[in-house]
Amino acid sequence: MSRPITTTEARRNFVSPYSRWYEKQPLPAELNGTLACQRLREPLFTPAISPGFKLQPEDKVFAMGSCFARGVELALIGQGIEVLSRAVEFDCFPAMNDELKLGFTNKYNTFAIYNELHWALDPVGEFPRDSVVDIGNGTFYDPHTNPALELGDFDETMRRREIIRSVTRRISMCRVVVITLGLVEVWRDKTANVFINQVIPGMFSRYPDRYELHATNSADNLSNLEAIHQLLKQFGHHDVQVIVTVSPVPLVATFSADDVVIANTYSKSLLRAVAQEWAAKHENVHYFPSYEIVQNSDPRLTWEEDRRHVKGEVVQHIMSLFLRNYFSGLPVTSAKLSASPNPVPDGIEPGKTTIRWFCHGAPDAAVYVSRNGAEEVLFAKDPHGSQELSGIGTDVTYEFSLYEAPDRKNRLAQISVTRPSFSAVPASKPDRVPSWR
Repeated sequence: MSRPITTTEARRNFVSPYSRWYEKQPLPAELNGTLACQRLREPLFTPAISPGFKLQPEDKVFAMGSCFARGVELALIGQGIEVLSRAVEFDCFPAMNDELKLGFTNKYNTFAIYNELHWALDPVGEFPRDSVVDIGNGTFYDPHTNPALELGDFDETMRRREIIRSVTRRISMCRVVVITLGLVEVWRDKTANVFINQVIPGMFSRYPDRYELHATNSADNLSNLEAIHQLLKQFGHHDVQVIVTVSPVPLVATFSADDVVIANTYSKSLLRAVAQEWAAKHENVHYFPSYEIVQNSDPRLTWEEDRRHVKGEVVQHIMSLFLRNYFSGLPVTSAKLSASPNPVPDGIEPGKTTIRWFCHGAPDAAVYVSRNGAEEVLFAKDPHGSQELSGIGTDVTYEFSLYEAPDRKNRLAQISVTRPSFSAVPASKPDRVPSWR
């Protein structure tokens, strides 16, 4: 069970501008709104993210899992970060069907991720050579890899296996580890007594009785993640920070009896819940919502024609959010500041509005306000929150500014709050009755 949330923490979370799905007063289509019903109208969804740590320029990073891991590698390399999982050792091998060569190391289930770390880090971990299978014509297949490279004979297959082990060992030098979860349908090799990463080419005809399918559950996957955490704690960096995410890419096919859409929903939902539970159990495990970003963006912008592969624009959006939130070398550029209602309705009583704000990765953020161009005064000091402004008179303009820090050197967002003069009932419409508040 995760740590209970105190009443103080719960109240703080509850007043966050991103804690509401809908309110009656603001229009759902209001620009720059913080309500979910407003933000879900944006072409590319941008969730509120509170990173639990910051990636420093001198940090080393290792990424494991499915395609998202490769995207993280490229994005971080572009920022000058040393990414040790980006192994150049595979560049000399011939690719299969124009596949990304480093995709050879992709891992699609938690068993495969754990196995690779166990064989590389644990002195007692021994790779099961009998799990490498002969698929005919002198070629062999390592089912713990992804078929991105042209296949070779047994010696060549084992040589590549040794390279993978050598590369994976570099994770012990990395403060930041990124793990992407992909599938829950996992095949087990009954002969070698080991779970594998991928199906075997010609498996059903050549080895009809050697493998069995497991539709793994939450306990299976959480147990694997806990074992991974223990390996990193024992053999990894002394201050290792783990970012876990769920791949938004659907199953290409299912081996279950379910419709592939239903099977995919089960797979992603289970892994999403397990990732949350794992992160809640450990202060150094942090969830990144790449899955939610894709699922809640405009489908016309998100998916290629096959409705499986994510378009490059969306991948760039995800990587931009990742860097913006976790990389301390980038400025804070994602911030929102809103007022509701705005303009404040007219009337004879003093008006009021609620100011909501949020910024990512700026713990010292502060909101300042200026009345009719006067000198700014501190309104609130917090990276996120909401606060009521009351006593608003007519023909007054309040300028609110959200700054990265109280020194006010970097303004992140700004909004003007106005209240027009009370208008008398037009003579041409004598039946109109004013609404007083």
